[in-house]
Amino acid sequence: MGLFDFLKVSVTEKKKPAAPKAQSCIEFDNKTFPLGAITTKGFVATNFDGSLIRGQNARVTVKVDDAFGRFSFASTVGVADVSGGKLVGEWNMLTPEVESAIRAYGQARKKAGR
Repeated sequence: MGLFDFLKVSVTEKKKPAAPKAQSCIEFDNKTFPLGAITTKGFVATNFDGSLIRGQNARVTVKVDDAFGRFSFASTVGVADVSGGKLVGEWNMLTPEVESAIRAYGQARKKAGR
């Protein structure tokens, strides 16, 4: 036991809890926004921060993960509306596989009454 043992201080680093990721979301520019709705024509994202403007094209990644379906894809969208804290985007082009996955997802939600 040393003379200055009473001066030892243990410092623990507080870790911030990881922010819960939205299960179904739209991602671009390292930002994530919850997915409100998705169709073969486009999507609506909620809690939007206004970082895109109407008429702009953007490359987004869509992640759907809930009880009705689980899939992910990247696409280019045209921004149709950015008002009221929401982002409305229209797909420029979808592959047939993605389009059928979105249709199946929509049908499953419709059967469940959502």
